[in-house]
Amino acid sequence: MEAEFVTCFEAMVQAKWLRNVISGLVLVDSITKSLKIYCDNSTAVFFSKNDKYSKGAKHMELKYFAVKEEVQKHRVSIEHVSTDLMIADPLTKGLPPKVFTGDPLTKGLPPKVFTGHLYSMGIMSANE
Repeated sequence: MEAEFVTCFEAMVQAKWLRNVISGLVLVDSITKSLKIYCDNSTAVFFSKNDKYSKGAKHMELKYFAVKEEVQKHRVSIEHVSTDLMIADPLTKGLPPKVFTGDPLTKGLPPKVFTGHLYSMGIMSANE
């Protein structure tokens, strides 16, 4: 849970930086919606929304608890997403070939880029 929560913190920092850049460039007046961060670890999502501190989290650095504060102030929302719908997983984890079959658009990748990469890696053959 700790690694996912730290990752949520890092994503929050990057998202807030991007929000400030966009606001500073005056591309839009302001961004009023809360930033959404998607996480496939339900414990990390629960921990971010819960205002209680658990014994298991005592060893975490205080800076990571900024996520909880931002969630409570409704500036950031952390949403649970199924592992199957995480776009980066097939590109970062060792997964079986069946994960790479199906509609690549559901994974957020353009079809030719996705299948071309699979062909070059030898995961798919030209017959498929």
